[in-house]
Amino acid sequence: MSIHSNNFYSNTLRRSVTVQVILPEPVNPAGEVEAQYRSGRQLLPVIWLLHGLGGDATTWIRQTAIETLATQYRVAVVMPQTERGFYNDVPEGPKYWTFMTEELPERMRFIFPLSADRSQNFVVGNSMGGYGALRWALSMPDQFAAVAALSPVTDLSRFRIDQAAIMPDFDGVFDKQHLLDSPVSLDYLLDRLSTEHTDLRVLMTTGSEDMLREMDWTFKPRLAAKFGEQFMWHELPGRHDWPLWNQQLPMVMHWLMRGSFKAI
Repeated sequence: MSIHSNNFYSNTLRRSVTVQVILPEPVNPAGEVEAQYRSGRQLLPVIWLLHGLGGDATTWIRQTAIETLATQYRVAVVMPQTERGFYNDVPEGPKYWTFMTEELPERMRFIFPLSADRSQNFVVGNSMGGYGALRWALSMPDQFAAVAALSPVTDLSRFRIDQAAIMPDFDGVFDKQHLLDSPVSLDYLLDRLSTEHTDLRVLMTTGSEDMLREMDWTFKPRLAAKFGEQFMWHELPGRHDWPLWNQQLPMVMHWLMRGSFKAI
């Protein structure tokens, strides 16, 4: 396993950016280097892993066992950084959405052996990153096999009011006049998702004392109605914090890569 701190100039953001990338060791079960990797023909499955409000490209590595789990499941992990921008094209500010959905995948696949096949791509995030993961998957369902949102922000209008203390800069990130009738809204995206894309697997997790649990519980029936058996809900005792997400992560990874939950 190797961790790469990749720095490049983003033409979208018009500044240098840092992206953390985990690559699993190119070995087979016998511990031998695989010939496909030597020849450069083997492309890796990849998880696009998004940080929450106040996080950065290193947060998942510092706070969780993602390094160990990436090695266990032999999957690459790409961790970009969008500051407090909610993965949105900020009005009169950085175009984080365009950077994440267009420039980032193209650049990462140019540098690293990452698969572009839908069946080999997964997007995951927590809190603000959970919103970003759901928005990305619902906007571009032909790009991902599955999405996992850990304690996600699912209602921007409600978050703007309920969590004003932790995000006083909300109105600088979004046009508050169009939180419900534009692609920034998860409800808007669900309403417009075609039935041919309801094979997308969707997981939403929360904690019993999570500050966003009520919001996510309200959104849960909408996902269940749209995706049916492809939708999974999982709840553990805990708050909106890293001890909860680190506990959930092994189950999330097993669900992503094996299609089911694994007891811990």
